[in-house]
Amino acid sequence: MLGNQKKLILCATNSGMTAGLWHGTKLQTYAVFGNSDENYTAFSEYLAQHSNINVYLIVDAVEEDYKLESLPHTTGSARREIIDRKLNQFNRNSQYRAAHFINRAADKRKDDNFLFVALSNADFLQGWMDVIQANHAPLVGVYLLSMISQVIVRQMKLMSPHILLCERLSSGLRQTYLHNGRLRMSRLVPMKNVKPNQLAYFYLVETDKTRLYLLSQRLIAGETPLQMMLPAVDGTYEEIARSISQEQGLECKAVDILAYARNLHVAEDMVKTHPEFLHMQLLANGNVPDNLAPATFSKIHNLNSTRRKINFATACVATVGVGLALFYGWQGKQQKDQLQLIAAQTQQQQQQYEEVAKNFPTTPIPSAELKVAADLARIIKSNNQSPRQLMQVLSKAFETSPEIALTRIRWMQTNDREIKDEEGGPTPAQIQNNPPATIVNNDPAKLIQVGFVNAEIKGFTGDYRAALNSVNNLVNHLRENGLVEQVVVLQEPVNVSSLANLQGSTTDENATTERPPAIFKLKIVLKTADSGANP
Repeated sequence: MLGNQKKLILCATNSGMTAGLWHGTKLQTYAVFGNSDENYTAFSEYLAQHSNINVYLIVDAVEEDYKLESLPHTTGSARREIIDRKLNQFNRNSQYRAAHFINRAADKRKDDNFLFVALSNADFLQGWMDVIQANHAPLVGVYLLSMISQVIVRQMKLMSPHILLCERLSSGLRQTYLHNGRLRMSRLVPMKNVKPNQLAYFYLVETDKTRLYLLSQRLIAGETPLQMMLPAVDGTYEEIARSISQEQGLECKAVDILAYARNLHVAEDMVKTHPEFLHMQLLANGNVPDNLAPATFSKIHNLNSTRRKINFATACVATVGVGLALFYGWQGKQQKDQLQLIAAQTQQQQQQYEEVAKNFPTTPIPSAELKVAADLARIIKSNNQSPRQLMQVLSKAFETSPEIALTRIRWMQTNDREIKDEEGGPTPAQIQNNPPATIVNNDPAKLIQVGFVNAEIKGFTGDYRAALNSVNNLVNHLRENGLVEQVVVLQEPVNVSSLANLQGSTTDENATTERPPAIFKLKIVLKTADSGANP
């Protein structure tokens, strides 16, 4: 359908031009122009009054060419190439031409049946086309009136397989042959000098010519039952139909075209004076046939269509944008109202708390001091340790060194990793041989476990090398424990410093009985819980 937009529908004949302005499917105004320079000027002024309105041009001419052809079934660009080649073959010199698809053949090949139509002589149309192009009117297309006639046959449900539709138009008698409701051929015969009492004879003669042409083109056979249809506007056509049936032996029937026109909302007087308005109304209703005009003639219309599509797309985008803006604005307002509601509820809760807090008893201690006390209690609880962990570490290490006897243990919790034992620190030589790692605890609230261990070698016989190996073996086992962070040897079982004085005599008989015990001392630092201690 053409929608509800305005459109200008023209019908050009060899004698003149009929123009009508439609709004949707309703005729608003119309005008008739003849073939003369004065009428071309008047038609130009008429187009200027209706600028930027789509123009549809119907052609009702004597010089029309019809050619039925079957083509191999193809699609896409291959189909367009075959059609263009056939159009150049049949109508090379014609500017107005088209290929009308009919149907597909029922045989095995299922070829495509096309009707190639063209205006063999378009001189009568040139003046009108010059005016249209000079006014830059948006021409949609050029169409044959006979191709709209087949719409009349289908809508009136004329079901005969072979129909010869005889329409009396302003330009003359048009006889259109349709096979199964599809156009095959049409011819126009002028009727300027035909008197009313000669109509029946004129119809007989022209029908005989049309029949002979159909036979020559092999569109029908000699025994084909051809049925004539006469659109009747008065009782004269009933007499013509009876006369043709009697003289030619053809089935001729008059159909009430006025009743059909009333269904299309076309006035009866309009159909009687300008029968082509029936075809123009069908075109306004959306029954647009194949376009004969080349694409260059519809350039302005195509540009307007593109412009309208762009404007429509822009309007859609703008509408969506405005809708989103309104939605986000509404959503923002909802969130703002919600925040205001929450703020009001918070303020209300604060006021209620202040009212209740007025009745709270007065505390003798400030809240800051209470917080400090609570933090200290939490720290004390987290650092509430016992020497059990240190004893477990020592027990596991001493199991591997049964030759060592434990004589003293001191366990403490402190935040100073460099704390000294009360019995005295290591000598300079011991510190030089076993330098402790520098460990700084920046958090005084985190206490570490430190143990001081005194031990000796049981049954020491003077083998200092074995005593040193036993101490080193014990230290290594302690360091391998995942709970131990640091082990420092504070005192070796023998003074290995080069600065030590050698005393005693090998000839002394009491040297063996008075040999001092192999005593050593260790400092053990355990890992804190947050350092990832693993037993």
